[in-house]
Amino acid sequence: MFSPLEDMSNTEPKYSDYIVYVDESGDHSLTSIDEGYPVFVLSFCVFQKNHYSHVITPALRMLKFTTFGHDMIILHEQDIRKKTNAFIK
Repeated sequence: MFSPLEDMSNTEPKYSDYIVYVDESGDHSLTSIDEGYPVFVLSFCVFQKNHYSHVITPALRMLKFTTFGHDMIILHEQDIRKKTNAFIK
């Protein structure tokens, strides 16, 4: 039986050192393709957690502060592409 007080120095790490983000964009239908946007993209970003938390996140936050004056904006592909919501300008 496992005891939480056992020495865990010889065990495998509980969590990965990486974080993965997966996103899709476009039309996933194979039967009726949207002629206005006839693409489907599936993308993955894999980051080392240390790099993500110390480099990527602060850089994105500063981009948002510099561009929008706050960091509450969501960088949504459709809004950016169609120039809607915060991306009208």
